[in-house]
Order: sequence, then structure tokens, then C-alpha cells
Amino acid sequence: MKKAIIFIIILLLVVLGLLVYVRRDPSQPSTDVEVVQDLVKITFLDIGQGDATFIEFPDGQKMLVDCAIDGRILEALGRVMEFYDKDLDYLLITHPDLDHYGGCEEVLNRFNVKTIIYNGMKKEYDDMWQSFWTAVQNENAEYVEIDHEDVWEIASTSLHFLYPDQPLALATTTWQKDSNNGSIVFELAYEGVEVLLTGDAEAELEEYLLHTYGEQIDTDILKIGHHGSGGASVQEFVDMASPEKSVVSCGLNNKFGHPSRRVLKRLERASSTVWRTDLQGDITLEINQTGELKIYDN
Repeated sequence: MKKAIIFIIILLLVVLGLLVYVRRDPSQPSTDVEVVQDLVKITFLDIGQGDATFIEFPDGQKMLVDCAIDGRILEALGRVMEFYDKDLDYLLITHPDLDHYGGCEEVLNRFNVKTIIYNGMKKEYDDMWQSFWTAVQNENAEYVEIDHEDVWEIASTSLHFLYPDQPLALATTTWQKDSNNGSIVFELAYEGVEVLLTGDAEAELEEYLLHTYGEQIDTDILKIGHHGSGGASVQEFVDMASPEKSVVSCGLNNKFGHPSRRVLKRLERASSTVWRTDLQGDITLEINQTGELKIYDN
């Protein structure tokens, strides 16, 4: 009888220990173990016709750049985040086109977002945008508007914000008032490897970047502007960027014909290897602490 009681007590202790382990919030790192990875991981998510890019920094911080057109972004994030992880350090919306911000309200409802980054462009006549903007304002997050050239340092990773380099509300030229050409453009650099993300930048913005920054836009990986539209990725811009690899985010057999054959030809002339979410699914870049670059599809 005594042995049975001891066995039951031991069993209860084991069960209690398991319950404590399961109930502990696994998203919180252990206090005695430093959670560090030695790489930057960038995943261009396959979300159909639209944009969504997930960035993981060496210290575990996470950034989502654009949110697809609707709630499909949550399924896509489920492929790169643990199911119990409800924290997102940065949400960056490049510009207010539905295929870039449409799923952001779902993201804000699901995740605890610490910092929201936006270009400041307003579409107050648009009910969808109004709903999105209300969600942004209701989120208990720091709000940052990109309205000047700036450089951020996040866990040994540099983010160089090239555009907008002035408040868009003060823009005087017609092309600057266009939604696509208001896109946030930034270059991420880690251990000597550079990745340039251009939102929906069209030819006019590319030409402005060429004139303003010149050789600074030279990069290793180029996220192609506007899903490979023929109105973007002009040859001069592609040549100056001279990317070893280029990534196109677009939907399979989309009605816009993205990516344009002309753009693919320009990239071919620049000797850039093209990766496409419509054909290859999620595309992941890994840059380790020695500057070694890996790219693969999922």
C-alpha cells in the first residue's frame, strides 16, 4: 500500500511538471539561456498576386514587410512562425495598395505588433484603407513614418531607408503622388551581403533613385519592383543594381502578365538569376555571420 502511494505521488509530480512546462509561454526565452541565431533569414512568401516578406534578425526579432491582399497572410506566416508565437516586432507597409496592405488588419488582430512603419500616404476615400488605418491607430504600437533618408541598426543588421526621403504630402511632382511610386524602398545589409526591397517602385522612382543614390543601389539581391511589371525594372536601374539574384513576388497565371518578358530579358542581360514565388513557392534567403548566402525554395 505504501509503495502504491509513493508511486501515485511520483506520478502526480511528473504530470504537474509537464503541465507547468506546457503552460509556460514558449515564446518567452529562458532567463538562463541566451537565444541567438547567427544569421539573417528572409522569406519571400508565396501569397499569390501581391507582396509579403518575412525577415528574422540574428537576435530573434521579426519583421513583416507587407501583408498580401487578405487573410491568406496568416496561413503564410504559419509556415515561418511557431503556432504559439503571437509577437511581431515590426510591421512595415510599403504603400497603400490592397495587395500589399489588405491582410494587415488580420495581422494586427492576431499579433502583438510593437512597431508599425508606413509611408504616410492616405486614402481616406477608400473604405478598406479606412478600416486598415483604424486598426493601425487602435494597435498599441510605436508608429514610424518614413519621410527622410535614414539608417536603422537592428541586431547587427543595417536597414538603409532610401525612400520616401521627404514627406509625401509635400511632393510636388505627379509621379511622386502615385501610390506605387510612394513605396518605401530600403536596403538590408548583413555581413557584407545586401538585399534591396523596392515595393511597387515604377520607372520614375527607379530613375529618381538612380539620380539620388547612384552606385549606392548596387546590391546582391534585388526584390523586383511591382511584381515584375513592364513599367518597372528599367535597364539602367537593373544594370546599376547589378544583382546576382532577383526575386519576383507574383501570382501563378495572374491577369497582369507579371513578370513581364521584357523585365525577365533585362535581368538576363544583367546576368541575374531570377527566383519567382509563382513557380517556386516560398523563397528563403539565409545570410550567416561569415557573409555566406544561401537561397532555396520551399
